Amino acid sequence: MLSISSARKTINLVPTLLKAGYATAISKTSNGVKVAALDESSPTASVSLVINAGARFEPKGKSGIAHFAKNFGFKNTGKRSAFRITRETELVGGVLSSNLGRENISFTAECLKEDVPYFVEVFGDLVAQTKYTDHELHAVAKEIAAECSVAESSPEVAVVEAIHNAAFRNGLGNPIFAAPYSDITSSDLKKFAADNFVANKLALVATGISEEELKGLAASAFANVASGSATNIETTKYYGGEIRVPHNSSIAHIAIAFQGAAAGTSEFYTAQVLRSLLGGDRFVKWSTAGVSPLAAAASQIGHGAQISAFNFGYSDAGLFGVYAQAEHSSVSEAAKAAISSLKAASKSITAEEFKRALAQAKFETASRFESRASTNEILGAQAFQDHKITTIDALDAFDKVQAGDVSKFAAKLLSSKPTTVVLGKTSELPYGDALF
Repeated sequence: MLSISSARKTINLVPTLLKAGYATAISKTSNGVKVAALDESSPTASVSLVINAGARFEPKGKSGIAHFAKNFGFKNTGKRSAFRITRETELVGGVLSSNLGRENISFTAECLKEDVPYFVEVFGDLVAQTKYTDHELHAVAKEIAAECSVAESSPEVAVVEAIHNAAFRNGLGNPIFAAPYSDITSSDLKKFAADNFVANKLALVATGISEEELKGLAASAFANVASGSATNIETTKYYGGEIRVPHNSSIAHIAIAFQGAAAGTSEFYTAQVLRSLLGGDRFVKWSTAGVSPLAAAASQIGHGAQISAFNFGYSDAGLFGVYAQAEHSSVSEAAKAAISSLKAASKSITAEEFKRALAQAKFETASRFESRASTNEILGAQAFQDHKITTIDALDAFDKVQAGDVSKFAAKLLSSKPTTVVLGKTSELPYGDALF
């Protein structure tokens, strides 16, 4: 899933595992800040402030403001200067980073467990006392320009951005990256923070600390943060369509997506199995082809062709599709092979294919809990959806998926209006309706 990450200071950390038997507690402070913690026996901890204010929540006419808000993390506040925050973080050997997704902005500190109270206090200052000064805005604009420059050099990023825009238009279709010509002002940022950096849109999540201790820290750090009013989120609507992106590259890109399933739903787990079934990845080192349909098709086409499936899940919507990269002369063949594989899955799936796909989907999901960064991301999403899930819960959800469910879901995808993005020398590339 596409997001923007920024790191301020790094140290080497030993990754920790989320054991299947660990319990994750989710609660709220008196003013509505959500708290989710995974306690584990480790001298280090990772704590994240997750704000439900990602790109989909940007007001009309202020595209890119969430990107600016993300990059204003750990800048001057009423209590600490940016220099002081950086210096104090270095003195305790910590890590500060920020991340922007379509639904959330997150600020993370990785540190020794004993230093968690300090960083939670910094998060409280960030929410309530960031100054958003004009001179810092100029520095942030330069940071954003650099991030956009890196993104623009990646055709994959351009395709993912375009396919969300074509599928959803606004909301989840809003771009994550601010435009180079953005006219965001300090006043705009102050209003965005006042509207979105409120208690009912905040979640403090952590690994390596108890829920009880974290809740106490949250109650103190965010005591003066306004509760916020009920959030009226426009329900995501899927539109579909086609976007053609001119790009002077020897490799062409085609992505075809369909209306998928929201994260955490039974259909989402079915979609994950379908994604693993179609595949495209190689799981054996030095192998020239995988056993999945998409990996086999890419190998047959040759010339460096790559075909894979993707599945994006959000709080109220999803996007499932296939992605082909190849030379301009063969990318159409690659995209058609991907659609043919999806059509074949909609008709029947062998017991062996289903067994392989189910095992790979389980492994990939369980592996996400092995990284503290992804664990905090999962905890944050769960906090806003008012439910908790462990590795056991996730694996149990997969066990309820049957081969027939996967075929039915594939057929459902094909019955929805497709979303197509082509990138490359567009005069040489097919239109979406020619791929079916």
